Amino acid sequence: MNYMAKKNLWNTFSVNYLIPAIIATGIAIALFGNIFLIASKKVDTFESFNSLSRGLDDYYDFKTAWKPRLFSNALAAKFVDLSGWILKQTDFPSGKQMDFVVSFWTSSWYVLTCVLLICFLKNRSLFYIFGLYACVSFGYLFLSGIYQAPRVYPWDLPALFFFTAFVLLFIKGKYWWLFFLIPISIGFKETGMIFCLVFLFFDLPWRQRLALLAGVLVLSIGVKVFIDWYTNSLLFFTMKTQLETGSEYYFRSNLRVFKNLIPYFINSGTLIVLFLLPNADRKIFYLKLISIPFIFGIFLFGIADEFRVWFELIPFSLYSLDFVINGDPIKVNLKY
Repeated sequence: MNYMAKKNLWNTFSVNYLIPAIIATGIAIALFGNIFLIASKKVDTFESFNSLSRGLDDYYDFKTAWKPRLFSNALAAKFVDLSGWILKQTDFPSGKQMDFVVSFWTSSWYVLTCVLLICFLKNRSLFYIFGLYACVSFGYLFLSGIYQAPRVYPWDLPALFFFTAFVLLFIKGKYWWLFFLIPISIGFKETGMIFCLVFLFFDLPWRQRLALLAGVLVLSIGVKVFIDWYTNSLLFFTMKTQLETGSEYYFRSNLRVFKNLIPYFINSGTLIVLFLLPNADRKIFYLKLISIPFIFGIFLFGIADEFRVWFELIPFSLYSLDFVINGDPIKVNLKY
């Protein structure tokens, strides 16, 4: 291989892989520091990361709406043990172990998501790497006197990872990969159930679309029901509307959230931008359709100004924004 060929190969590798990886690592360090500052602000954060540390018997008493996220909670418990071993090899303050766990967990999932983006999008991944950080930072927004310190939960960033994988596989038409990815994602956070709708939008005969939809629904519901049974929860119906506590219905209180200005900038403004963008490609329109039941679910069962609950729609917005501004990220990549 001559000098110019080697130079071109190095330039291609640097721009497509090395530079995005360096920037993603640097941003992950910044994210680690951000999370470390807020990790201990809410007792729910540490309780959720330790929910399986004492075994399944204690897990039965965990909050009903959170028990179905078994895969996230189980991995987090293992991460607590791993982090404990790591910290024993250092002089890290012993009283800050859980702060380290939460920060390391969050930044690690961010890195995994970036690796996924780099593998699929190469140099175009830089837009997403910066965009993810901006949106996640907004999700953990802490404005003293206006918004309480946010909670950081084990399922926040895994859900973002799976929604990112979903978008990447969808835009590349990998419906069989999605068929097996979706049931797995349900175990991390049940919001992955909305992925099933994507099989209505693939360029396949309608009979095949409906067969895939029926099959993935059976698998996904099966995973959800099995986890509910295993964790001693109500089968399938584990969502909370807040009426159970005698408080006002979530939907009504969530509508009032938008009397303020800040919630309109959820995910650093990219959520509202998603619906303002033109449908430059059918896939953008389909992503908008898939996001509607997610948004409706947040209003019914979530707290709209707990901004981390919107993380799942970040990849929808970033892909759509990237496509409209720069063209199809799958087809267009910088060449050397």
